[in-house]
Amino acid sequence: MAGNINVLTLIKKYGTPLYVYDLDIIKQQYECLRQAIPKKVTIFYAIKANPNPKICSFLRSLGAGAEIASAGELYIALKSGFQGKDIIYNGPGKTDEEIQYAIENDVHLINVEALDELQRINTWAHTAQRMTKVCLRINPLQAINQAKMQTGGGSQKFGIDEEIIETLIETALDLEWLELVGIHVYIGSQILDHTVLLEQISYTLNIACRLTQHFPLKYLNFGGGLGVPYDDNDPIFDVKAFGIGLTNLINTVSQKYDLSHTQFILEPGRFLVSESGIFLTKIISIKESRGKKYAIIDGGINHAFLPIRMNRHYPTVIANKMGQKNEHMMTLAGPLCTSLDIFTTEVALPPVALNDIISIFNSGAYGFSASMLYFLSAPMPAEIMIQKGQSIVIRRRGRKEDFLLHCDPS
Repeated sequence: MAGNINVLTLIKKYGTPLYVYDLDIIKQQYECLRQAIPKKVTIFYAIKANPNPKICSFLRSLGAGAEIASAGELYIALKSGFQGKDIIYNGPGKTDEEIQYAIENDVHLINVEALDELQRINTWAHTAQRMTKVCLRINPLQAINQAKMQTGGGSQKFGIDEEIIETLIETALDLEWLELVGIHVYIGSQILDHTVLLEQISYTLNIACRLTQHFPLKYLNFGGGLGVPYDDNDPIFDVKAFGIGLTNLINTVSQKYDLSHTQFILEPGRFLVSESGIFLTKIISIKESRGKKYAIIDGGINHAFLPIRMNRHYPTVIANKMGQKNEHMMTLAGPLCTSLDIFTTEVALPPVALNDIISIFNSGAYGFSASMLYFLSAPMPAEIMIQKGQSIVIRRRGRKEDFLLHCDPS
């Protein structure tokens, strides 16, 4: 079921491959987090997790801001109803054109990741005659091994090393068209233990307090990292305990340093949308090769790169055989003419048959958005959302003609 609708009904109506997003689950995740954390902490949705404008617009209606990392994501955010004051711009490789676009649209904050970027932002702010608020992204000395993807600690392309941050602060304060207002520290993604994330936030707070002697800290951005479980052995991120711990950390630090005018920021993406999504794909061929059984499906890495290539955890079932025992090991492979297009692990399933519907859960984040959508010119999957018991198309199914968009076929 997606919402209150059987996914097989959706398949009959929309075909496969198909992404389905249940907005009730997104709302549940957002409100769960919003109620747990202090009011002083603002939520900015990381659009990279799922950039469909309808999903972004829905999160905006719930009260979220937008965290973006490209001019394309900024364009999507604006088209989704976010205003510049609702948007934070991240990313280690902002081009001059992207910086100019961000300044022209009055984005709320730009998180700076290098000295040359700081100077280029000042140049474009001068050209536009607009004071621009920036935060410095810090690469902390402390790393966290429990993060599935490291974005801080050790040597990184992200941020400015903690040990030289004071030097960049001095530079930033001397630049005429920039207002240095805070710092940003994001250590890594898919953290399932709330105590690990709180440990990093505690470390970030210590950095922040050290830097208050240099400039007023109006914004303190803790980044994202809140994880979601992908199999039965994964713990569920304890949102309530995280909220209590975050409140205690902020209150403790506030007794020593005046943070009454500081706004705190979280940038969740996967946590808000992952569990809302199902990727549906159909078995179109069955074969055996030297003792190993294969089911070829019509959705491949061009449609669901991470759910397929990282399928050590993504829960996978046959939608039309949910009541049957998973007794047969099967290798699932997409239709593309490349050996890359295959699940990384065998999957336990009931006996398979042609036209069975494979459902890959937890596909609401980094499913469509992280896929190789133009690879081998296979049409893109459709996306639909379920809202108030109704299914709504939010991206039409791709057509072969789409691949000639902006091309001269002559």
